Amino acid sequence: MNKIQKLPPYRLVQTLGNFRALILKLHRSLFPGSVVLYEQFQSFWMLQPLYIAAELNIAGLLREKPLTAAELAIRTGTDPEALYRVLRALSSSGIFKESDARLFKLNSRSRALLDGEGSMRNMIIHHLGAVNWSAAGNLMHTVKTGENAFSALFGSDIYPYLQQNHEEMQKFEKSMSDLSALALEPMISRYDFSGFKTIADIGGGEGFLLSAILNIVAGAKGILFDLPENSGKAKEFISSRGLSEKIFFQAGSFLEPFSLEADLYIMKNVLHNWNDALCSRILENLGKTVSSGAKLLILEMVVPGPSVPSYAKLVDIQMLATMPGGKERTKQEFEVLLRQSGFRLNRVIPTIAPLAILETVRE
Repeated sequence: MNKIQKLPPYRLVQTLGNFRALILKLHRSLFPGSVVLYEQFQSFWMLQPLYIAAELNIAGLLREKPLTAAELAIRTGTDPEALYRVLRALSSSGIFKESDARLFKLNSRSRALLDGEGSMRNMIIHHLGAVNWSAAGNLMHTVKTGENAFSALFGSDIYPYLQQNHEEMQKFEKSMSDLSALALEPMISRYDFSGFKTIADIGGGEGFLLSAILNIVAGAKGILFDLPENSGKAKEFISSRGLSEKIFFQAGSFLEPFSLEADLYIMKNVLHNWNDALCSRILENLGKTVSSGAKLLILEMVVPGPSVPSYAKLVDIQMLATMPGGKERTKQEFEVLLRQSGFRLNRVIPTIAPLAILETVRE
């Protein structure tokens, strides 16, 4: 059974977040712009040390007891002085705790690098690893030409590349699983899934989200719709959650017409991977099988208005560099896509995660 970590209420997190943003804005207003910009720029020097700690599994080595940099270097096959300086930089920013004699131990933030529930390790390994790091470094190509930086660098779009490079595909899949786990409770706690008899997850991968929903909705059945090649892993995962009698795997592609009957459909982080034309095709294919009045939940980031600080605006740079035509969208952009495909946006439900729940209905 999926274990869902309880988080603070949305309103409390929203209030504290607004207060934090106000204090940060006030703090930065006291200094010249060059000083504030230099402070922000310094995060660049934290990224590769963070990747190194994740790749070398430093947190895992410290799980049982504190170790010196020299001891960690022996266990990781690295240079002790270089490793010490990397860990010193991380501990100075609150990731790991350094004491006398170059001894390091875990703290709350470095525990997020441990494998398991709430882990950020795989996400960091994928996003800060050589492949994605190189694509981000090629962003100027996209800005100058409008062409995808990843494709220009590696000679193919990201998904064909991952299919041909098994190790990178594994990193990508583990990264997506970790991110899904982090967003699970914020989404499930903000929507009432009771009353739905059949819930279909479109492009639902192994069924992580659908399994979590069906664990809390008595009497509901689930349909996991994804590519045929994902069938084996999905059925294995569903079985491990004891839900083989409740979740049915249906093979297919949302880029092609398909038939699937449910009273609630879910698409999580699907549309942001595709350009507007392909998003319209996906929604039109779905629309042909959705009965009037059935609901569709789109779980995606929603880009806010001008000058509003937003995680979605930063992740959109990742999409710009790596996904051909993929992007994070504003509420207005979602409304246009939905309207053109026969759907209507009912409401947007914010969560404490970056993802929002866009509740839509088939007209």
